[in-house]
Order: sequence, then C-alpha cells, then structure tokens
Amino acid sequence: MGAVAYFRQGVALQYLGRHADALAAFASGLAQDPKSLQLLVGMVEAAMKSPMRESLEPTYQQLQKMKLDRSPFVVVSVIGQELLSAAHHQASVVVLEAALRIGTCSLKLRGSVFSALSSAHWSLGNTEKSVSYMQQDLEVAKSLGDQSGECRAHGNLGSAFFSKGNYREALSNHRNQLVLAMRLKDREVLAQARFLSVRLNNAAVSLLSSFSSSRAPYPP
Repeated sequence: MGAVAYFRQGVALQYLGRHADALAAFASGLAQDPKSLQLLVGMVEAAMKSPMRESLEPTYQQLQKMKLDRSPFVVVSVIGQELLSAAHHQASVVVLEAALRIGTCSLKLRGSVFSALSSAHWSLGNTEKSVSYMQQDLEVAKSLGDQSGECRAHGNLGSAFFSKGNYREALSNHRNQLVLAMRLKDREVLAQARFLSVRLNNAAVSLLSSFSSSRAPYPP
C-alpha cells in the first residue's frame, strides 16, 4: 500500500474513532515516505484529537520549542511511546517499528525506541522479539558509555530470561546489573539486583537438586 493510501486509511480510521489504528496507519505511511508533510501533519492532528491529547500536548509543545516538530522520526517515536503508555500495545509496535524504518542518526533516540519496543512486545507476549529489542537496547547503551542504561537493560534481560527458565543467562545479567549498580551507587537497583541474584542462585540449586533426585541410580 502506498503513502497516499495510508493517509486515506488514517483519516477514515480517525473518523470511525479508532484513534490508535489511525496513528498506526499514518506512521506506516511515513515509513514509506518520511518527507510527506501531509502524513506528518495528519498524524499530529489525529494524535491531538485522540484521548492522548492531555498527556501528549506538553511534550509536543517542547518539540516545537526545540524545532523538532517536523522531524518524522522524533514525532513518530514520541507518539509511539504515548500509545505504549496508554496500553495500545499493538498500535505502539506498528508506530515504533515505523520510526525505526524512518531512521535517525542519534543512537540515544534509537535506544529509547528499542527499549519501548521491548516493553510493547513483552506486554503482547512476544517474548523472543522483546528479548531481541532488549539486547539491541543494551548494545546501544554500551556504545554510548551509558552505564545507567546498561544497568537497566541487564535488569530487564535478567528478568526476561528468568521468566523463560534460562537461569544461567538470568544470573549473568543480574550479576552485571549488580556490578553496574555498585559503580553507580544506586542503592535501590543494588538492593534489587542482590535480591534477584540470591533468588536465582536458590532456584538453580533447587533445580539441580530436583534433577539429581530424579535420576535413576547407577546399577551396582
């Protein structure tokens, strides 16, 4: 479907009151044609007519002051994160992935989209995609030398791997989180990382004990 068709679809969905789907359509069109002012303006207008206006408007006003309100990547990624906050998870995935297709030179901005996409996919139960975006978020944080971002990403990965029963990867990530929290002197994260590391060690010991007891004894 072409950019013009996405614009028409967005207008139609907005008219039907399907605001999240309308924003996803405008974003998909911008992914095809990032230079389309019609799509960009249409998306902003649709967002401002949606129930998200109250939370979105102050952010958009800041973008105007910073002269970023005509940046397709910035506008699309901001609206995508607003959709995520409003629990429109499927629409937020479409919009945020459209932002990545539009592209940006800023690693930091790309990292924020990776982080948001990991949360959106996790909420939708797409565990593998969520973990993939968490790993990309971690790589960006490392590239930027952002230890706080690394710490957060390791914590997210640790929790994700724990939920999947991959205790080795979970423990490795939480240990990295613990080391970084100590460097950052973040007491809250430090306490959380310590608790999770102990929990993982206990889970691993319990798993090994269960495995050992379930094995058939060797013949004499």
